[in-house]
Amino acid sequence: MVKGICSDRKAVTVMLDLHDREWKDFRLLDYFRHEKGNQNNMAELRPGAFPLVSARNANNGYKDFVSENEKKHSFEGFCLTINNDGDGGAGISYYQPCKMLLDSHVTALYPKASMTEEILKFFSACITAQREKFGHGYPLNNTRLSVFRVMLPVDESGNPDYAFMEQYIKERERQIVQSYIDYTSENIQMGGGALPTLNEKEWKSFLISDIFDIFPGKRLVAADTTAGNRPFIGALDNNNGVARFVSDTNESLDKNVLGVNYNGNGMVIGFYHPYECIFSDDVKRFHLKHHEDNEFVLLFMKVAILQQKNKFGYLYKFNSERMANTGVMLPVDESGNPDYTFMEQYVKRVKETIKLQYLQGKMAVIV
Repeated sequence: MVKGICSDRKAVTVMLDLHDREWKDFRLLDYFRHEKGNQNNMAELRPGAFPLVSARNANNGYKDFVSENEKKHSFEGFCLTINNDGDGGAGISYYQPCKMLLDSHVTALYPKASMTEEILKFFSACITAQREKFGHGYPLNNTRLSVFRVMLPVDESGNPDYAFMEQYIKERERQIVQSYIDYTSENIQMGGGALPTLNEKEWKSFLISDIFDIFPGKRLVAADTTAGNRPFIGALDNNNGVARFVSDTNESLDKNVLGVNYNGNGMVIGFYHPYECIFSDDVKRFHLKHHEDNEFVLLFMKVAILQQKNKFGYLYKFNSERMANTGVMLPVDESGNPDYTFMEQYVKRVKETIKLQYLQGKMAVIV
């Protein structure tokens, strides 16, 4: 019989040390209902936003991101998955926070009583601790799952100590987040020392054509594309410009490039693309003429170009001639040339600061 999980959990006063706890084994399916994955034909799946969870030994089991399969139902999140077999992945359990598709080598475990994310993560680790029992020749099938027992810390009544499990995971998460905060803070301090502010820099106007080599995209209508894994970049103002994923290729194939829209709703908006992709004819590809392309300089340039957006519109498009002859304001070095080093260091500093703010916010909610 499943023991209820107290909704009014008391604060844990014991030392959060696994070795100081008494442990007992419990039948796993007394606490979870199970449902086997149903995706056994990968050819049916198309690229999309939902994780496809397979029997992998890393990356939370994620194999790909796909669209929902009309023939087979998806699975709700806030549960565990356990790999039935797989190459090095059998017996591994993961916490899954969101809606997903499961291949047929994975089983979903849904708690029969209310459990927090932290308790589910603790269960996941305890299940995975027994992974060595299973493999290709000895899969974790339904029969073996029905008798699977898991070791858990217990309270004074001999029941699973959910309060301890929850606080233990929170403490470990706080330690991990704090280590990232310390690392990020150190990076900010070491990254260029006292970097000048934007207002402290001297700025000059440069023609876009003096800064960039500009290359065209290639017209490719949706009806002529084939679904695949390669991003197709359109003149969008969101989603990093990715209109869809295709298997097609053409002469616009590029990577480590700034794509800038000269048409459409996203006119003048640019996005940096570190990955291999192809571009519509409404998007131009920008490569630096006098400096090696890199993420940080191109992101700075994206914002500099965007400052010119209010000059253009439906009746005055950002066409090739206007694009080439548009001036952008850039910080300069002592010789009056674009200060690429400053641009790179500035964007790195901004990204590290945003990361630090995110981590500090995450730490604040781990209570």
